[in-house]
Amino acid sequence: MKITIKDKEFELKYTIRAMLMFENIANKTFNASGLTDVITFMYCCVLASCKDYSITFDEFIDYLDENPSVINKFGDWIQDIIKTQNSFKKK
Repeated sequence: MKITIKDKEFELKYTIRAMLMFENIANKTFNASGLTDVITFMYCCVLASCKDYSITFDEFIDYLDENPSVINKFGDWIQDIIKTQNSFKKK
């Protein structure tokens, strides 16, 4: 999934780095149980996708306030990834 924040394009990836960052911030494992988890994980994906880019959580929330449709797109993207992972577990 690609997003652009302040003229910087990010290719978001569901990575171990992003999951670890989420666990450190939220002090729990990511499971998309609510809006706070989804937004926090999205922030972690942004940070993990571009190590040399700096954005505070408040700046990220400001971006989402101005671009609320991005949250829905990210939620759909995460659901697709989780469905794909679950389909591999059943086999």
